[in-house]
Amino acid sequence: MTLIIVILAAALGCSENTDLATTAADRPVPEPINLLLPKTVRIHPFTGTRSFDEAGGIRGIDVRIEAVDHYGDPTKAFGQMRFELFRFKPNSTDPKGKRIAVWEESTIAPKKNLVHWDKITRTYEFKLQWDSPIPVGRKFVLQAVFTSPFTERMFAERVFISGQ
Repeated sequence: MTLIIVILAAALGCSENTDLATTAADRPVPEPINLLLPKTVRIHPFTGTRSFDEAGGIRGIDVRIEAVDHYGDPTKAFGQMRFELFRFKPNSTDPKGKRIAVWEESTIAPKKNLVHWDKITRTYEFKLQWDSPIPVGRKFVLQAVFTSPFTERMFAERVFISGQ
């Protein structure tokens, strides 16, 4: 895994301003290293609303993202994460209602990548702050979009109930 980080860091440089407008075809990754890159991402079940300060009350979402490689194993993911929170729309084939929040987080730079990486769960952790309290017991839809110059764009979606 360390070898992959070193190779990707060398390919990226250590700049935070890496251009993510390029596609996977623009930056081909040699075989067999390409098999260790994320193939899918998922929102881990540990994701939920949390209080991030001593004042109490639910003030954000603790999101855990698991990147999975070609073999089905958790792996590192260098790129950009976009999180969108929607109201839950019941009795619909698409449960996303009105979008109520958006967050952008980067894992492209090796140092920033390690800040979000949790070695125990082998997931990325993002503490998404929200200005107003989140009502307990309300359903929401969280969508995560992962964009990387090394892979195709990936999507994950999860319905959750605040306070659980």
